[in-house]
Amino acid sequence: MLGLSQLRAFEAVTRAGSFSKAAARLHVTPPAVSLQIRQLEDQYGVRLFERIGRRVRLTPAGEALGGYAQRIFALADDAERSLQGATGFTGIRLRVAATPTTAGYHLAPFWKALRQRCPGLELEVSVHNSRRVKERLLAFEDDLGMLGGEADHADLVLRPFARNSLVAIVAPDHSWARRSWVSVAALGDQPLIFREPGSEGRAVVERELKRAGVAPHVVIEVTSTEAVKQAVEAGAGVGILATAVVRRDVDGGYLRALRIRGGDFEMTLSLAYHRERAHSPLLQTILVAVPDLSRTSRRQRS
Repeated sequence: MLGLSQLRAFEAVTRAGSFSKAAARLHVTPPAVSLQIRQLEDQYGVRLFERIGRRVRLTPAGEALGGYAQRIFALADDAERSLQGATGFTGIRLRVAATPTTAGYHLAPFWKALRQRCPGLELEVSVHNSRRVKERLLAFEDDLGMLGGEADHADLVLRPFARNSLVAIVAPDHSWARRSWVSVAALGDQPLIFREPGSEGRAVVERELKRAGVAPHVVIEVTSTEAVKQAVEAGAGVGILATAVVRRDVDGGYLRALRIRGGDFEMTLSLAYHRERAHSPLLQTILVAVPDLSRTSRRQRS
């Protein structure tokens, strides 16, 4: 019979990528982890890992077991939390993966609404682009995601809470600075500053440019919205970001924002979770806060 201690050792190696790092996570010695894995492999006559120097890579059998291990421990985690739900989830840490936009402009009101219902709940936030947020949710690394765009996977459930318009941003001395709007076609004539692939905002922009038959001239690619704004302010080109992200910069006179005509430059922001967590008592409590978050987001846009 498959032992939980062996499965936990396997899952730790899968996440850590090495036996030594897995041992550190489990607070045991590397030989102890190796023994658990070897016993598991011998018991079923399979190889779970390929050893490549100090790193390991999953075999096909390991890949198959990895999916079960993720779900088993996620379910055990949810079961423990359900028992603690009667105390308002006191001491429970909610793991949230958020995009830069949602973390910077929507996480605080969501957390405020949730704390009113669960004052003892704790929060752990990691920031990634939309693609990585989805990957972490599918791997049960986080309880909840906050991101823009579509689910793109049958195991992800999205609960929309806001719509965000994307606008073109330019420096105050740019030739477009006195304009209120620009056509999508005109973007093809400008040097563009983009977020990295995997950013949902970039995906929306690329989709609309493609629909309009516009080939983007990307001169700078960065991994943060702040870096986009700084490059635009320095006169390096035109950026395209969400209105919430640039509002203070525009109000302060550091940037100019222009509406984009000729395309659907709107992005839906959502709470996301794995469908196998749908009946988790903690998740059900969290989703009650979505209406409060939606109302706050509407006030921010007005």
